Amino acid sequence: MSTAVIGGAPAAAQPQEPDSASGAAQRLRELARQAEVVTEDVKKAQDDHAARQRELVEATSAAQRAEAVAQRARADESRFRDRVDELTAASYRGARLNTMSAVLISESPDAFLQRATAVETLAADNAEVVHALAAATRQAGSAQRRAADARARAARAESDAGRLRQDIAGRKAAMDAQVAQVKRQYDELSSTEQDALRGSGGDVGPIGGSGIAISAVNAALSKQGSPYVWGAKGPEEFDCSGLVQWSYEQAGKSLPSSTRTQVSTGTSVSEGQLRPGDVIFYYDSASHNGIYIGGGKVVHAPTEGQDVKVEDYRDIGDVHSIRRMVG
Repeated sequence: MSTAVIGGAPAAAQPQEPDSASGAAQRLRELARQAEVVTEDVKKAQDDHAARQRELVEATSAAQRAEAVAQRARADESRFRDRVDELTAASYRGARLNTMSAVLISESPDAFLQRATAVETLAADNAEVVHALAAATRQAGSAQRRAADARARAARAESDAGRLRQDIAGRKAAMDAQVAQVKRQYDELSSTEQDALRGSGGDVGPIGGSGIAISAVNAALSKQGSPYVWGAKGPEEFDCSGLVQWSYEQAGKSLPSSTRTQVSTGTSVSEGQLRPGDVIFYYDSASHNGIYIGGGKVVHAPTEGQDVKVEDYRDIGDVHSIRRMVG
């Protein structure tokens, strides 16, 4: 069975409406579809902003470390350069000998060997200092380049973070307006329609097994009956991606907060490979998701007016893709 369905406009998860559904209920479904997409856009922008902030901190720290290395290397370079200057000056004063001069001035073979050893030692010291100077110069240059690169990355991250803050503010305003429409539309439903939307059925107990995926399933199941709130990430209120993120966090696995980024996390699996803990994404925009618990069921935070609950995964909507977050 395919794991991606190209369909119409993205939709929030809703129970199947009877054929006699009122115009108000139909309008609520349409508005919820739009609001869910905007909400996930906001959360994606927030994820991106947090990532840029982390990059800024990391790049600033890298620049500081590289500058410290460069400073030490420049001090070594200065010290070795002074030593090279001393050796150069000594050679001009005649302190630098060669093997032939050692032979000419030696009174005996033993004296020659002593002088020759001294000449070799002096030459080795000179070469060692010159090599050390060259190494210190290279290290200083390399560290300075790393520091400059890190400062440039920090500047880009800071600029991106500022742009994203403005983007979030604009998207958040659009989300708030869209959610307000959904709430007004929900209030127009009759009590009978609100009860039908809320659905019925008892809680599903924890499933057996061990591991991160099973722990995430049971964390989500423990939140059945928790209210749906747009953009909420727990622990008492949730939207769809917030429930997925919170549940995996309880199991020790960190996930991004938006369906936009969650849909790229983990590995892709087919419907025929479904196992508890897999995250199912819905609609062509992947704007809704839930955690598969086995037996054809998924636990999810549906939409306005509905609490966290378990449903048949095929009743929620067209499957976009399925991701296995661990294993």
